[in-house]
Amino acid sequence: MDRYEFYTRLPRSEPGGVAFTNAYLTAVPIKAVDRVLDLGCAGGDRATWIARSRGSRVVALDSDPRYLGTVRRKAYEGGAGHLVLPAAADYRNLPFPDNTFKVVLAEGSAMALGLKQALTVWRRVVMPEGHLCVTYPGVVNKDAPPEVRQPLEKRMVDPLGTLGEYHAAVRAAGFELVHQVPLQTELWEQFYAESMRHAWALVASNEAREDDPQIRAVLAEAQWFRTFGRSRVFLQAMVLRRVR
Repeated sequence: MDRYEFYTRLPRSEPGGVAFTNAYLTAVPIKAVDRVLDLGCAGGDRATWIARSRGSRVVALDSDPRYLGTVRRKAYEGGAGHLVLPAAADYRNLPFPDNTFKVVLAEGSAMALGLKQALTVWRRVVMPEGHLCVTYPGVVNKDAPPEVRQPLEKRMVDPLGTLGEYHAAVRAAGFELVHQVPLQTELWEQFYAESMRHAWALVASNEAREDDPQIRAVLAEAQWFRTFGRSRVFLQAMVLRRVR
C-alpha cells in the first residue's frame, strides 16, 4: 500500500480543511472569470468547493494521475463538473504558459520541492499581481530536536525552518506577503484522528496488514503529533502576491 492507496478514500492527504482554506482565501478576491490552479488536489474536495463557491474555473492538478478519476467524479457529484478540470503533472514542470492563473493554491505540495524551489518554479504561472497561496510546515524553535523534526522531514526535501526564514524566502522569490493563517490545532488533531480510524479499519477488514509500511507510518506520525508535534510545529498558510 502506498500513500495514494491509503488516502484516496479520505477528504485530504495532508492536514487542513474547508475552514482553513476559507480563512486564507478571504484575502484573495476570486471572481468567476479568474482561472485558478489547485496544486496537490488529491481527491478534488478543495477544487470542487472553490469552483462551486466562487464560480471560477479550477484546474485540479496532482502529481499522481490515479487521482484523475476521483477528481472528476467528485466534481460532478458536487455540481461543479463543468468548472473543474482534472490534470496530472510533475510539480517541478507545470505544463502551462507563463502568467496563466490569477490564483494558485498549493496546500502541502511545496513539501515535495522545498519552499524556495516551489516559489521559484511556480511563480511564472502566476499572473502579475496574482496570488500564490502556499501552506508549509515549520518549527517554532529553530533548535527543535530530531524527535520534533523527523516525522515530517522524512516526507520533505528541505529541513523544517522557522516562520522568519520562510518570510525571507518569500521576499527573495519576488512575492509580497499579504496574509497568513496558521492551521488550528483542532484541524491537525482531526486529520490524524481520521487517519488512525482509517488505518485500523483497513486492518480490521483485512485490506491491509498492521505491519504494512504505510499503515505503520500513518500511525507513527499520528502518535508523534500527540507526543511531540503539538505546539512545537506549525502549518502556515501564506497568501503571496507576485510583485515583479
